[in-house]
Amino acid sequence: MVEKKKRERPAFNRSIAAAISKHYKDVQTNKPMAYLLMASNPLVEIAYAARIQPAFPENYACACAAGHASAGYCETAEAYNYSPDICSYCRNHLGYIYGPGENPPTGGIGEPDLLLITSSACTHYFKWWDALHEIYGKPLIFINTPRVMEPQSKPDFYMDYAMREIEQAIGEIEKAVGVKITNDKLSEAVKLSGEVVDYWQKLLEMQKAVPCPMDYSDLSNALFVLIVLAGTQEGVDLMRETYNETKQRVNEGKGILSKDEERHRLLWINIPFWYKLGIFGYFEDRGCVFPLSDYTHHIWGTTRMDGSKPIESLARKALEGELNTSVDDQIDKLLKDAKEYHIDGVIAHSNRSCRVLSVGMLDAVDIIREELNIPALVLDCDHTDERVYSDAEIMNRIDAFLEMLA
Repeated sequence: MVEKKKRERPAFNRSIAAAISKHYKDVQTNKPMAYLLMASNPLVEIAYAARIQPAFPENYACACAAGHASAGYCETAEAYNYSPDICSYCRNHLGYIYGPGENPPTGGIGEPDLLLITSSACTHYFKWWDALHEIYGKPLIFINTPRVMEPQSKPDFYMDYAMREIEQAIGEIEKAVGVKITNDKLSEAVKLSGEVVDYWQKLLEMQKAVPCPMDYSDLSNALFVLIVLAGTQEGVDLMRETYNETKQRVNEGKGILSKDEERHRLLWINIPFWYKLGIFGYFEDRGCVFPLSDYTHHIWGTTRMDGSKPIESLARKALEGELNTSVDDQIDKLLKDAKEYHIDGVIAHSNRSCRVLSVGMLDAVDIIREELNIPALVLDCDHTDERVYSDAEIMNRIDAFLEMLA
């Protein structure tokens, strides 16, 4: 029987946990407050420039799942005739709205004054935000951007169109909340966002080190800073702290596992099981780490931001990221990164209610398996709805995969 070890996690996790707690207190008290999507969303920086408090229902769903509350919220949403096929982030949030309970996780997410959405996200989110518009009757502001099927040959007019959309959205936000978003404020938010992204890119590069300095759960934690606190000095400070500690770990040869313990470096495709993050500890006890995932590497933090060109930078952010590109492009990135991160196995989450990240995933697994000659395991589950998770089935399949790796 494999011994379960208690491992020391990077200290930055405690700082990020404090920032998450502060964020939800801010969401419940600061006004005006807007719901935003966690896609590669230029409206985040615009919101901070306008002194609007952003709130993210998707992140709240993660918090609910981690606290094992999401299944109940999903069930409540289904009682209101929302289909089980809809993304469990969406069902979690709608279930919370219709039946939050006496003690919702983190104290709840509050009622928005504004609804902000971009098209560079999951396609059904438009209907989610439309439902929120009907429920709350608050202004809905939308940035529409083209789908970029071939990033290397993107037409020039895409940028012009996206920039006009952003300028129009800024005007609508100013009118909705009665503020003036000056160029100085917008430039400052974009500059700070650029600093966060720069640190993030350096973090991802350090994941190539052996032993791996952070595991998937650590990197997923840092995603909160990259997405939620983009455009803030708090985000810069937290990401700098995360980078400095990780750099020190790499310089000292310190990893999640020691160099002798680290036997396998795995790629995780799709979103993790937020209610079962302890599963990564199970892999660690068996000599496996996850230095790479499409979820952490290819969706957010892909755009270099320039504070001297705020509108252009925000337009590029709106057009980039895995959610706004083709399956072929995604597979090419995975193949390239799998080689650079020394990946020797794949865990792919066939996510029942996340269509956008699951479409083409089986093709990606087959191509990676054939071209790199490494084993792969596909797990059928859900990122937030714990009701579809079977511990016995999942763990039996993982054990069989680990035996194949050995």
